[in-house]
Amino acid sequence: MATSDKFDDESQHPQELNGWQDRIKQRLKALGMTQESLAHKIGITRSAICHYLAGRRVPSLSQFSKLAEVLEAEPSWLQFGSPHETPAEKVSRLMTSLHPLPIITWEQAAEFKDLRQLDLSKTKEWVPNYFTHRKDVYGLKIKGDAMISPNGQSKSFHEGDIIVVNHNGVAEPGDFVVAKLTTTEEITFKQYVIDAGKKYLKPLNPQYPTIEITGIYSRLAVVTHSICPNKIDDTTVTISYSGSF
Repeated sequence: MATSDKFDDESQHPQELNGWQDRIKQRLKALGMTQESLAHKIGITRSAICHYLAGRRVPSLSQFSKLAEVLEAEPSWLQFGSPHETPAEKVSRLMTSLHPLPIITWEQAAEFKDLRQLDLSKTKEWVPNYFTHRKDVYGLKIKGDAMISPNGQSKSFHEGDIIVVNHNGVAEPGDFVVAKLTTTEEITFKQYVIDAGKKYLKPLNPQYPTIEITGIYSRLAVVTHSICPNKIDDTTVTISYSGSF
């Protein structure tokens, strides 16, 4: 006698239902898929599916993986009831957990004194922030070659690299800083150095001039990390600096 393709009556085996059977049934119903079709797609018999759904057998880990793939579900959700997420929801959750970093323009960086004044709702580019949980950080994309060192073993910042900027730190000599020229409101990215008691903003490229800090620069922020997206391994170089001068 042919067996019905309807699910077994759960009330006949209440003690045998552990939860994953219900989730399999839920996905079958959502996809409009029959038990026979499911069995065919994962390469087992329909009677094996019936045994699974009746709680008489438990799928192996590899079978759970196949079931999840065919049923378009997360294996952990299907097996254990972990929160079910679509791919887009998963990306969104991961981005949130990584404290996404806003990439702002140099013009935006010049306009505000307090990061809370910055309207991030219009920011179109964000990157995962693996470096810090601080909220007073943002990213800037490097322009030009002023911070490319001719010495291949020295730290360099290439056009298109992203620098992670701590808006509220205190710079120490040797730190890389983003400074604002108060007379023109222009922003420059240089290395902060002190020599013979005088403070300077020094480019890594010797073809550009070193600028003495004579009170015409207001402090802005310190670079704490850099991201080099053009490298094959997407290497993130950590620079152990903190603060702002």
